[in-house]
Amino acid sequence: MTETAGPDRDLAAWADGVLARIDAQEGLDGELLAALGRGPSLREETLARMAEAVRAAALGFGPAGCAAAAGVPERLLLNWQDHNPAFAAAMSGARALARSHGSDGNGAARPPAPAALLVLLQAIRAGAQHASAAALAGMPRAALSRLRKERPKVNALILAARRARPKRADRRGSSTYAHRYRLVSVDDAPSSPQGGSREGQF
Repeated sequence: MTETAGPDRDLAAWADGVLARIDAQEGLDGELLAALGRGPSLREETLARMAEAVRAAALGFGPAGCAAAAGVPERLLLNWQDHNPAFAAAMSGARALARSHGSDGNGAARPPAPAALLVLLQAIRAGAQHASAAALAGMPRAALSRLRKERPKVNALILAARRARPKRADRRGSSTYAHRYRLVSVDDAPSSPQGGSREGQF
């Protein structure tokens, strides 16, 4: 046994625990709804994912990153913007907010936010290559490599996300949002003022 085997093992266990807590957090809404005696609805699910996309836009994510943060395909996110003026305005305002706070005041880019790390880990866990996952999270590949070297915990989380990937046969054709769908009851989900098509809704 090498001298670093113990610390490395402890770090890996910590990272696995963080991923487990992320999974538990994603199931929290379902537990709370069950406590209320009902299941998730299409309207609530769509609004929650729209809110996640707006939050991601405010943090400086691009369209693909916003979609990944919301757990939906990018095409669906664009469809929402095309058919829901209020959501389109919210996304536009969030992007303007991100632009107005795009540096630390000295012209330097801000360090990655926890939300960016979360998107990175979810993308890697779903089977994305590191470069693709970094792009979704708004991180240049060189910046990600530097972060992994400088922050052992970040590297441990990335390795844990890779360990948590489904078997190759199970992730064939998968995407960064494929494992985040859940059954919802259909109700009056947000749509266009004219009624619009439900294409792309859950």
